[in-house]
Amino acid sequence: MEDDMRTMNRRHVLSAGAALTAGITVGSVSQPGPAESCPKKTLSAKWENEYDFGHKLLFMEEYHRGTMEILGRLSGELDLIGDLSSRAAAVIKSGKTVWNSMNIGHMAGTEVSEKRGGNPLVIKDIKEIDDIGKGDMLFTNHCNKSVQSARDRGAYVVCATVNYVNNEFRPEGFSNPNEDNLLLKDVSNVVLHSHVPYYQGLVHAPEIPEITLCPSTITGSGSLYWMLNAEIANKLADKKAKEVDKSAEYLRILTGRIERTSGHMDMIREAAVTMARRILDGGTWHVKSLEHPGIASELHYVECGPMIVNLRDWNATPEKNVMLINAISPANPDEIKLALKSQVEGAFLIGVGPASRNGEAVHGRLIDVADAGFDNFSPETGGVITIKGGKNTICPTSGIVGNAIQQMICAQWTDEMVRRGAVPYYFKGISRVAGRDYINVMKPFFDERGY
Repeated sequence: MEDDMRTMNRRHVLSAGAALTAGITVGSVSQPGPAESCPKKTLSAKWENEYDFGHKLLFMEEYHRGTMEILGRLSGELDLIGDLSSRAAAVIKSGKTVWNSMNIGHMAGTEVSEKRGGNPLVIKDIKEIDDIGKGDMLFTNHCNKSVQSARDRGAYVVCATVNYVNNEFRPEGFSNPNEDNLLLKDVSNVVLHSHVPYYQGLVHAPEIPEITLCPSTITGSGSLYWMLNAEIANKLADKKAKEVDKSAEYLRILTGRIERTSGHMDMIREAAVTMARRILDGGTWHVKSLEHPGIASELHYVECGPMIVNLRDWNATPEKNVMLINAISPANPDEIKLALKSQVEGAFLIGVGPASRNGEAVHGRLIDVADAGFDNFSPETGGVITIKGGKNTICPTSGIVGNAIQQMICAQWTDEMVRRGAVPYYFKGISRVAGRDYINVMKPFFDERGY
């Protein structure tokens, strides 16, 4: 078995259809096979000239473009957000509750939590769905009998699309069915679109045709959540508030900050080349976000994410490793401690985080300590929206922008690996038909090779 694993590459596995029941066909794999079976000592000599396999747009550029497209499409939801936020404000004023379970996805559980800095606390996290009563309102990603029951009890249910949950807006048979084959129309009063593609990833790698790479869920669902919060909080605070105001402001600011991340691309590519060389030399890659753990989870064991992240023994090759720390504060003590420890061990340190705190300079910033530091353009401890009479700003961008940067880094690392003939293994989502089968087949090859 081990000898077979050394000589079989991804294309051979897919062509054979080994244990895959989800319709991956031989004809769908048209690109020449990668040189994954080449001994490591030949890789740099054979592939350093960078073979692009037909793709001319850098993967980080494609991810950035896809992110901007999602944000652009969200502007089409503003009128509906205006209507829904007015309804939500009226529900709260009447003494009822607006509930939130827009928490499907790796990062979402932390990003949209009541505990997240900058949350105005106008929408309450669900503890038990049976707590939702007549006259309440629910914003959710879920589609099951419990949500349907809440609607039938008289709650007003808004379902926001998310790629992990099947719905009526994607090809039939792509995703595993929901409970009792329910669709969003069966459990909700209205559907709010996140505009994340149903296939989740934003990068199309010629040598990995069975998956789009690098997830985008939190860009759509997280943005919607903060847009709703901004608008509801504004209408509760200001009787003369416009129907659409603060949600558009949040989207405009977030879009501008994501646009600015394109200025990091030169340094991202330099970092990605270093990452590729280290990993091809036997190193591994870990990602941490101690203050906001959800950010790191968007690269660890995630649909459309690379298998390598956080899944190999750090201590085996610390001097060859890569550490990426993604922060929402300029110099969180625990994150700085981890950063310095990683560097002392010889790791290549990448830092993502703000350059200041609420406009004030901070010494010992993560992005200065790092070998490659990337500003997330989100210096606020609260958020980017100011509400009439409010003491603190609300609705942060640091999580969403920070994740976009790390996904661009991941995308370009993949690009550099592909160009060197070393195509990394990625996870297919378990919400997709035969997603688990795909992982079960591919994971042993990753375990053998290491990336």
